[in-house]
Amino acid sequence: MGAMGVLLGLAVGYIGNIGQATFVVQAKGMLSETAYRCLSASVGDRRAIFTLRRAEDKDGDLVLRIGAAVARPVLTHQFETLDFASEARAPNVSGEVELVKDGGRVGNCAKFGANAHLAFTPSSVFAMTEGIELDVWVKPEPGVRQMALVEGAESYGVYLVQAGESDAYDVKLRLKLRKISEGERTAPFDKPFETKGAPVVADGRWSRIQVAFDGLDATIRVNGLEAYEPDGKRRGPGGAIQGNELVEQVQRIVVPPSGLAGVTISSPTAPYRGHMDSFRLMGVFRSEELERDLPGPLEVIYPTIPLRVVFRNGGLDPDEHSGDQIIRLLDTRNPDDPPLRLTMGMYGTVSSVFEQPGEGGPDARNPRTRQSTDASEGEGGKK
Repeated sequence: MGAMGVLLGLAVGYIGNIGQATFVVQAKGMLSETAYRCLSASVGDRRAIFTLRRAEDKDGDLVLRIGAAVARPVLTHQFETLDFASEARAPNVSGEVELVKDGGRVGNCAKFGANAHLAFTPSSVFAMTEGIELDVWVKPEPGVRQMALVEGAESYGVYLVQAGESDAYDVKLRLKLRKISEGERTAPFDKPFETKGAPVVADGRWSRIQVAFDGLDATIRVNGLEAYEPDGKRRGPGGAIQGNELVEQVQRIVVPPSGLAGVTISSPTAPYRGHMDSFRLMGVFRSEELERDLPGPLEVIYPTIPLRVVFRNGGLDPDEHSGDQIIRLLDTRNPDDPPLRLTMGMYGTVSSVFEQPGEGGPDARNPRTRQSTDASEGEGGKK
């Protein structure tokens, strides 16, 4: 009986260890699958965003949550004609809008004069809740206080705001947001994101403006250069935005109750003045099946979270990243086991391996960056 008890105890311990070991193995598969989904979803000049952040599960415990969001075009206009846009959408043209033959970057462009704007019929595709992206070329006129590049009902808008009395403009993204975790319990709030230093100059040359919001962070680029730096954020190795966990909660764009939103290029209340070309508006869409919690008491050794990795055209987006993105995870109940390393390569590679003993890796000697989801580690339990 004694011998059987010893053997039974050993078996129970062995089975328990197997269950714990599968946590990091499950995480390995989930991380790889999400990265591959982003990779495949980004083919065709689309953008897909891989996120790793803290979140609360249904019991109020802090967990590590991975997610994927895909940005898809909802409206494009090359201004080769005025009466046609993507998906055969015909705008209602108001004010002084004229087509300038061969005046664009390539081919024609539009010139917006007094009270000019293009209005598109309200549609569910314009009611983007998870995020928004705008990519447009402009040649604005000087001396206008504020000009809208696009407005989507009361939900979102992108503007040029005059800097003082100069002929230069800052770029402003305005959103009406609500935190996902709060549901409908609280009133939505307005959130502006605005550049400093007036990066858009009205000097008769074209400027490319790229604005994006994916539920976690906003980015604003002018002529390929970062013009907005989120508060409390920093650039990690490879260019990924990393930062303070206190601001990692996902926010959703609030849309009209009908689920429909109208879009205007320019605006009746803040009309754009100047030339415009190659307009592309994209919506970021995220589904629950692409938001999953990693199992067990796992610890992020590297990098600092929340982490946001952007894919484009079957690889990492070179506008966002300058090198491979690496995630290292450790099972806190088996700290002597080798860490898991996930590598998302610049040119469309994804690999996940368990490091060999003594191999080390990014930030291996800096325990202060470790971020646990285990209640025994302090931050990882219930709030």
